[in-house]
Parts: sequence; structure tokens; C-alpha cells
Amino acid sequence: MPPQFTSNKYDAPETSLAYDAGPNNGPPVVFIHGLGARRQDWTSLLPEFATIRQVFAPDLRGHGDSGRVQGGYRFTQYAEDIVPFLRDVVGEPAALVGHSLGGVIATVIAADHPELVTTAIAVDPPLFSKRHPDDGNPTKYRERFKRAQDLAASDMTEIGLFTMLQKRSPDRPAYVSRALARNLIKLDPDVFTLALDGGKQLDFDPDDLIGRVTCPMLIMRADPENGSAVKEEDAKWAAEKNPLVSHILIEGSAHEIHHSHRDEFVKKVHEFIYVEPDVESPESEAVND
Repeated sequence: MPPQFTSNKYDAPETSLAYDAGPNNGPPVVFIHGLGARRQDWTSLLPEFATIRQVFAPDLRGHGDSGRVQGGYRFTQYAEDIVPFLRDVVGEPAALVGHSLGGVIATVIAADHPELVTTAIAVDPPLFSKRHPDDGNPTKYRERFKRAQDLAASDMTEIGLFTMLQKRSPDRPAYVSRALARNLIKLDPDVFTLALDGGKQLDFDPDDLIGRVTCPMLIMRADPENGSAVKEEDAKWAAEKNPLVSHILIEGSAHEIHHSHRDEFVKKVHEFIYVEPDVESPESEAVND
């Protein structure tokens, strides 16, 4: 029988967070989605981990079924919701797997609250934009963000959004367009405001952040030919800055590595967050007998 998941609500200090949780089948792992997405971004992947882990997938503030916080969408402010969620809901140190914005959040928490994190995986995160202030990285996705903000703020119905998205990209699978339409319907348009205002959502110093990570951390890079958010030089810099940080390139992958290269993503995550089973020794078994 496949693992059963439940949908829940958590009252964080500033707003409520919607989240899905699996059965308690092992050490916890928390999946954190990217900007503009929802917890359902992980739905097809969670069963891959839920048989040996307890999985959690929250909606970030302003996304999905979580509450909105006007003007509260700096990257570290997202982390301020997830920290108490880890303490109150997860209840023990967890592996964090974050895509894009979620990868930044995972890194922030690993640096600021090491007692809550066992390992961190940042999937093509925009961690290093401030290291290249002159190459346009903070506004790299400006047109995409502006388009998404306008659609989220429009009075279009979900069906109308789906139809428009399909016409715009007829080769895109229909299920992807449906997911994008639902994301937009449930999205606070304000989540893009700081990103469109010169990248002001990036309220952290990457040098300081990477230097303070005290758990094993993996940076998973998308293929630069497909618009990776992480440059090879930055990933190498992070690994030299902190020996606990490693990095891998998923060749041919898009920014959404967990979708474009699903099986490889699952394999790499399993390998990185693997925990040796706690097997009793023969001596201890004899004592127990």
C-alpha cells in the first residue's frame, strides 16, 4: 500500500502555513518549493522518500494555501516561518531539500539554526547573485517574474489561465499548464515585487552564509546551457570556502531539475541524505534477551 499523506495547517508567528506530511517511517526530510510554486510541486516525488522517511512539504508564505504577508517577501523572511515549523511540527533535526528560493531558505536555516538541520540540499539556488552585481543576475528573470505577477494579479479564472498558457506554449504538457495555472491563482502577486525592484529580496551575504553552514550541504546545479542559476565558479568557490559544501552538475537538466531529471534527482538526494540504519550489535541483543 502506498504511503498516505495528510494536509494540515500550522500557525507560524506571522501567518499560517499549509503543509503535507507523510507517515512517520524514519528520519524527517522537508521539501521546500521555489518562487511562484506550491507544495504540490513535490507531490510525485514524495512517495520515493516516504517509505523510509517522514516527509514534509509546506507552502511558503504568499504561495498555495498559506497566508499572505504584505511586503514580507525577503528571502530570510520566508525562513522565519520555516524555523518554528521545524521546531513545532517536525520536532527533530531534519534534512532540508529546497529548489531555487527553497534552496536559499534551506541554506539560511542551516547557517542560522544548525540544531534543526542534519543535511541541506540546495537545488539550483540563486545564492550567488550578489557576487556578480554587474552581470544582471538579480534581474535575470525580470520579464518572467513580471509576466507571472501580472497574471497572478489579473481577474482571469483558472480555466482561462490554463487555456492562455496552452496557447502560448502548445508543446507544453497539459498537466504542466494546469499546475502553472493553479499556482498563479493561489499566488500573492506581491511575492515578485522585491525581485522586480533590483533583486531586493536577496537580503543575505553569500560569503557570510556559506561560511556559517555546519552540516553537510550539496549544491545541485542545472545545466548552464539551460539557464542554470548557479555558475560553476560560484559552486567551486563555495566548496573551497566551506569543506562541508559539495556540488554536482546534472547534465542536460533545466532549472527544475527535480522534474527534467527526476530519477537522477531522486537518486542523488537519497545518496546524500542517507542515514546508516541503527542496528543493534549481537552483544546488545544478547543483553536484551
